[in-house]
Amino acid sequence: MLALGKWNTLKVVRESPQGLYLSDGDEDVLLPNKYVPQNKKIEDEIDVFIYKDSAQRPIATTLKPLAELHQARLFEVMQITEVGAFVDWGLEKELLIPFSEQTDELEVGDLIVAYVTLDPKTERIVASMHIESFLKTGSGDLKEGQEVDLLIYRITDLGYEVVINQKYKGLVYENTVFDPLDIGMEGKGKIKSIRADGKMDVQWKIEKEEKQKEILELLRDHNGFMPYHDKSKPDEIYDVFGLSKKEFKRQIGHLYKVKKIQIKEDGIYLV
Repeated sequence: MLALGKWNTLKVVRESPQGLYLSDGDEDVLLPNKYVPQNKKIEDEIDVFIYKDSAQRPIATTLKPLAELHQARLFEVMQITEVGAFVDWGLEKELLIPFSEQTDELEVGDLIVAYVTLDPKTERIVASMHIESFLKTGSGDLKEGQEVDLLIYRITDLGYEVVINQKYKGLVYENTVFDPLDIGMEGKGKIKSIRADGKMDVQWKIEKEEKQKEILELLRDHNGFMPYHDKSKPDEIYDVFGLSKKEFKRQIGHLYKVKKIQIKEDGIYLV
C-alpha cells in the first residue's frame, strides 16, 4: 500500500505519455514527466514522495517537501482563500491549513510552525497549528542527558516550547539561553530533566565551533587582546560574549588547549 505523505521506493511498471507509472506491488501511481529522472526504464526503482493532486488523486514527485506526514516545520503563508491558508511546503501544490486548524488570524507572508497531518474526513494532507494536540505525553524512550532534535513552536513567559524529535513536547527555559532564539528555529539539544508527570526540561545546545569562532573574531577586532578571564563578572562576560560565565570558561579553555589563545592574569590574548 502506498504511504501517503511519505517517501516510497517504487518500481517502474509502465510508461505513458504523461510519465511513468510506479507500483509497490499493490497500487500504481503516476510520476509526471517533469519529475522523471533520466534513463529510467521498466523494472527500475525510484524514490518518490506521494501526495494528492488538486483532484485528490495520489501522485508521485521527486521534489523534497519541507516536512513529511507527522512532522512539524516552519512554513510561509502564500495565500488566503475561503477554505483557509495555503503555505509553501516545497511542492508544486501548496499545503492547506484549514481555518479550524489555525490558532491565529494569518496573513500572506506570515512565518508559522505547523504540523503535517491527514484530514480525518477527506484523508487529504493538511497542516495544523494546534501543535500540542499531535505531541505525545511523557518521555517515551528518551532519557536524561540524551541529545535530541528541537524545533521551537511557541514562546512563553518561561521560555521556549519545543518539539522534541518530532514526537514530544519540551521546554527550554529562557534563563538558560544566551543566544536570541525565535519561533521556527531548529537545533540540537539535551534532555536536562524528566519530571514525574513526564514533562521535560531541555537545554538548547550551543554550537561550540561557532562560539569559538566569534571569540576569535572579537579578539581580532580588539587588536588581539580582551580584558576578560575566569575572574571576570558574569554580567560583563554575557554583555560582551553573549555567554554564561561557565560556558565562556569552557570555550576559552578549549581555545587555549588548541593554542589559539593565551590566558593571562589581565585577560585573553590571540596567538
